[in-house]
Amino acid sequence: MKKGILKWTVMIMMLVMCIPQVFALSEIRVRVNGTQVYFPDGKPYVDSNSRVLVPVRFVSEQLGAKVEWDAAAKRVTIIDGDKVAILKINSKQIMVNGQVKELDTAAIVKGTRTYVPIRFVSEALGATVKYDNKVRIVYIDNGKAPLPEVKVFEAGPFTIPITADCVVSNLGDSSSIRTANQVDLYTVKSRGTIILCVTQGTQVDYSIQCDEAEQILQQVVTPAEAKKIMDFARKKSSIRDQIGEKTFNTESYIFEVNGDDRTVNIRVYKK
Repeated sequence: MKKGILKWTVMIMMLVMCIPQVFALSEIRVRVNGTQVYFPDGKPYVDSNSRVLVPVRFVSEQLGAKVEWDAAAKRVTIIDGDKVAILKINSKQIMVNGQVKELDTAAIVKGTRTYVPIRFVSEALGATVKYDNKVRIVYIDNGKAPLPEVKVFEAGPFTIPITADCVVSNLGDSSSIRTANQVDLYTVKSRGTIILCVTQGTQVDYSIQCDEAEQILQQVVTPAEAKKIMDFARKKSSIRDQIGEKTFNTESYIFEVNGDDRTVNIRVYKK
């Protein structure tokens, strides 16, 4: 009896280990005046103080505000009509129309983007903010007419804007998008499969495809890590070139790159 239980326990553990990692739909989304905000690279996240931080430019512009960045002073200024909010990087203070207010978390620079605590900044500009933790959506409303929503294709942690030149395919559990630059992104949701592809010999120059793929990868890794991955793909200088395989480990993801045919496949796995 004990041997039978042990046997089944081992079999179940082996099956669990063989199941591919599926990307959880746990990313934080932001809607401004009913319109979902598209973040082309850096994504919103919850910091150690349980505050939602977002790339400041995209949300502010969706609110109708103007964003100015002073690199020398490490200061971001958000202007919306007669309201002016100023934040300094790594400071837990915000100045709104000359008055200083204390925050419980600081604005930071992450990758190439400036992140700010969305509730404090939005409320400083006169907007109301609600966060639904069950569906992980931040709702922001300042009473202005919503801007046109950007339709996006989602594959795990990646989002790509769907433009008129894109080709989107949905076949049951699998879906794909081909961008205007002929970069392909495939996903099979039930298996957690995500493959990013660049191809030699298409109508679009291979280097342009690699540049776009590098920007897509920056949604989940640092610019330096994305460049390192795509520099390996760039070694493929012709259709017949075989660059072999290479695995790249980052903090949260594993990337397996294979370039033995005309297409370089970049498989993405969540750790």
